[in-house]
This record gives sequence, C-alpha cells and structure tokens, in this order.
Amino acid sequence: MKRKAGKIIFIIFILGFLVIQIYPVIWLFIASIKPSVELASAPFALPSKVTFENFIKVLSDGKIGGYMWNSLKVTGISLILIVALSATAGFAISKFKIRFNRGVYAFFTFGIMVPVQITLIPLFIFYSKMGVLNTSFSMILPQVGFALPLSVMMFVSFYSFVPNELIEASIVDGCSSYRIFGQIVFPLARNTVITIASMYSILIWNDFIFANTFISDSKAKTVAMGLKDYVGAFGNVDWGSTFAAIVISILPPLVIYFLLNKWVTSGMTMGATKG
Repeated sequence: MKRKAGKIIFIIFILGFLVIQIYPVIWLFIASIKPSVELASAPFALPSKVTFENFIKVLSDGKIGGYMWNSLKVTGISLILIVALSATAGFAISKFKIRFNRGVYAFFTFGIMVPVQITLIPLFIFYSKMGVLNTSFSMILPQVGFALPLSVMMFVSFYSFVPNELIEASIVDGCSSYRIFGQIVFPLARNTVITIASMYSILIWNDFIFANTFISDSKAKTVAMGLKDYVGAFGNVDWGSTFAAIVISILPPLVIYFLLNKWVTSGMTMGATKG
C-alpha cells in the first residue's frame, strides 16, 4: 500500500513538473496567433480567433531572416571548431603518451571554473583594438573557448573506452596517427559528437551576453539581440510581433533537440554504461 501511494505521489510530482516546463512554451505558441488587442485585454485566455498577422508582420520586414542567418553562421562555424579542436585534443590527451598529458588536461578542465562575465571587458578592449567588433568572429572566439573544456572532457572520457589494442593493431598495419584518428577512432565517437553539437548549438543560438557586449550594428545582430527591436519608444512592446518572432527563433533549436534526442541521451550515458 505504501509503495503504491509513493508511486502515485511520484507520478503526480512528475506530471506537475512537466506542466510547469511545457506550459510557457504552449502559451507562447498560443499568444503568437492571438490578435494584439486580445493580448492586452486577456493575455492568458484562448484566442477568440486564430490569426497569423503577427507572423506576416515579422516576416515582411525582413529583419528576422537576417538575424537568423547571423545566428546560423555563428552557430555553424563555432560547432565545427568546437568538435574539431576538442576531438583532436581529447585524442592526443587520451592516447598519446607525452610528458605533460595530465597538465594539459588539467588546463582544459580549469576553464570550466572561469566565469564568462569576467572576460567581457578584456575581450571588448581586445576586440576594439583589433577592429573586430560587430563581426561574427567576435562571438565565435569566446563561444569556442568556453565550450572546449567540457567538450575535451567528454571526448577524453569516450576515448578511454577505445581499446589501445585497436590502435596498436592499426599502427602495425602501417596506419599513421592521422589515419587512425580520422578513419578508426573519430567515427566511433558519433554519439559524443552529436551530444556536443546539439548541446552547444542550442546554447550558442540563444546566446545573448556575448552578442549584447560585442555587437551594436544591426547587420551583425543575432536572433537573441534582434528580439530587442520589438521594444519601441518609452518601453512600448509590440507583444504580438514579439511572440511571433520568439516562436520563429526557437523553432531551429526545438527541431535539433527532437531529432537528435536519441543520440544525445546515448552520448550522455555512455560513460555510465560501459566499464
């Protein structure tokens, strides 16, 4: 009886947690198809009629497309660099017997403890002197830098499960280190690559702190920065257009998450299921 009561309480708790998590997203989609008048008078009620005027208004001005292209460019280049650098660094740290392996690994892990906020002013001064403010590079560099510590740790953890005998056999067969990594070891890390790519694609796409610090030119704004454009004079907000723009901006991360969720879960639990 006690076990059954505990199970019921657990289910109720989980359902309540899901409602708390899902309700804001559902409400956002509903608000985006409501007339602006209803948003002001009855923001939490169901729409009396469904309208796509908010989406038409957002798409017709052409700004959201440019913002999404900038976000896509920053996210894509950052992910390529994160995966390439962390995969190769993790392989070298895990499989190469060099003198300072532990020191290099400790250097990467130390980066996890560095707060993003303390780097903003030094980076802004550096970018200002180098003349790279209001460019994609100014956002890509810190995104890659702050993603490397955890990414390297995940690759090192995965490579520890790759048998050394497999690499030794490849060396005996005449494979170079580059061929061993590119054709044998890296393809095995598919789940880890997808986990890192999906996790950081969402974080980079939604980044606001770097964009707000280093970007002021509207041509270089990302989606997170572009949403501020819907705040008018004296703080007036076009809520209908704002909600429609938010819906458009969150669709790519949602699609990525649901498509790659299977591999993400597998990649995150791999270290716990082997050994």
